Amino acid sequence: MKIGVRANRQSLKSGGDDYLRFLQQIGVDCIDIELGMVPGYDETGCFTREGLHDIVARFATAGLRIERANATNSQHLDALIGGPEAARQRDHLCAMAELLGEVGVPVFGVQCFQAANASSGTATGRSWPEGRGGYRYYHFDLAAEEAGQTAPRLTVTPDQLWENLLLTYKQVIPVAERAGINVAMHGNDPPLYELYGNPQIMCRFADFNRLFTEVPSPKNTMTFCVGTRYESGEDIFEGIRRFGGQGKIVHVHFRNVRGTLPANGSYSEVFLDEGDMHMQEVVEALHGVHYQGAIDFDHVMQLTGDTANGHQYVAYSVGYVRALLQGLAN
Repeated sequence: MKIGVRANRQSLKSGGDDYLRFLQQIGVDCIDIELGMVPGYDETGCFTREGLHDIVARFATAGLRIERANATNSQHLDALIGGPEAARQRDHLCAMAELLGEVGVPVFGVQCFQAANASSGTATGRSWPEGRGGYRYYHFDLAAEEAGQTAPRLTVTPDQLWENLLLTYKQVIPVAERAGINVAMHGNDPPLYELYGNPQIMCRFADFNRLFTEVPSPKNTMTFCVGTRYESGEDIFEGIRRFGGQGKIVHVHFRNVRGTLPANGSYSEVFLDEGDMHMQEVVEALHGVHYQGAIDFDHVMQLTGDTANGHQYVAYSVGYVRALLQGLAN
C-alpha cells in the first residue's frame, strides 16, 4: 500500500514546490488532485493535454505521482441531472479519461451529484468545535444543518439521477477500459438519501452494487471512503471484504469519525487515533484483501500554529499511517 495526500490549487499556491518537497520528505508516495488544478478545466470543463503534462511533470520533479484525479460536480452537473449540457459534459469526461491514460494516472474520480452543491441557505449544522488541547475538528449535525436551508434549487428525482449516472458511466467506462484506467465512485458525502430536499443516490453498499452490476467492467470501481461509509451506519469491514474481494477498491480515504447518521443524526471527523474505529484494524482488513493502492488520510484538522496547508497535521497523519503500514510486515 502507498501513502497519498490530497492537493489542490490553494496548497500549491500557498506552499509551492517547497510544499511538494515537504510531502516527499515525510514519506508521501502519491497525490490525489482536483481537476481544477489542471489548466483549461475550470474554463471549459475539459483540461488541456499540455496542462495535464505540465502538472504531472511538476509533481514528478518532487518524486511524486498523481494517483487519482477527481472531477468536480460543477463541471459535469448536467451530465448527472440530464441538463442541456449533458452530452457535451459526457464527451469531456471521455476525453479526459483518454488523456489521463496517456500520462499513467490510474484513477479517475467521476462522482455522483452532490445535493450540497445545489442547496442554498446557511450552514448552521457545520461547525469546528475544540478537541484535545484545543485543536478543531469538523462536526456535522443534520437537524441543525437542515434548519438553515431554504428550498432546493433543482428539481430532480432519484430515478432521474440513476438514469443519468448510468448513461454517463456507460459512455465513460469503455473509454477508461481502452485507456487502462479505473473510474472510481466515492459516493455521496454525507451519505443521506435526501439532503436539503435534494435526492442523493450513492449512500449505501447496495448502491455501489447496483452501479457495478448495471455497468459491468473491471474498470468500474470505487474510492472506499472509510469515514463516509462508517457515517452511513454500515459495517465497513464487511464492505472491505465484499468490494476488496471483487477488486473494486482502487483508492482509500482513511478518515476516522465519531458517531453515525442513523444512530446519532450527526458525526465528527477527528484525529485518526480518537474516533470510533481502530484504524489498525482497517489497515489489516485492506491488507487481507490484497489492496495495493493509496491510503489518503483525507480531511485536515486545525491545529494551533499550523500553516494554511496544515503541515503539522499532514506530518502527524502521514507518520501515523506509515507506522500502521510498517506494522503489517511484522
